[in-house]
Amino acid sequence: MAGKVRNLLNRDGRFFARLVIPKELRPFMDRKTELRTPLGPDYRTALKKLPGAVALLQHEIALAERRAVDAGQQVATGRYPLAHDQIALRNYQARLVDDEELRNSDPRYALHGFVDDVLIARLRDGIAGRLTDNELAEIVGNRIERYRRLGNTTQ
Repeated sequence: MAGKVRNLLNRDGRFFARLVIPKELRPFMDRKTELRTPLGPDYRTALKKLPGAVALLQHEIALAERRAVDAGQQVATGRYPLAHDQIALRNYQARLVDDEELRNSDPRYALHGFVDDVLIARLRDGIAGRLTDNELAEIVGNRIERYRRLGNTTQ
């Protein structure tokens, strides 16, 4: 007999994706104890939809973790680990959002060139492997520490 499918809940012939919210994050999620997403009445369809639904629920919990970190609360590290390329992509997307906000708040922003050509040159050196670990930590250490606090990496 097959085992129980993780995160799949059957209630009266309807299937749901279900994740329990960690106790320390419940104050940041309206005191809910779990998140559910309906997947429909068909078992096979529910199984196909389950991974995507669980990913969305994990994203909601990750947002709550960010709110907890912003409020000064410690969160468990490595709960939702990301690969290095995923962390790089999220960092890039965050930088684009920051750039967009600056462009929309001050029309003079676009008139300026790159703010720090030295930083750009150092980043290029880091990518090429010409910097020491300490020099790399100076440049990107604070960004890496942010993702460590969010629980996306334990390294």
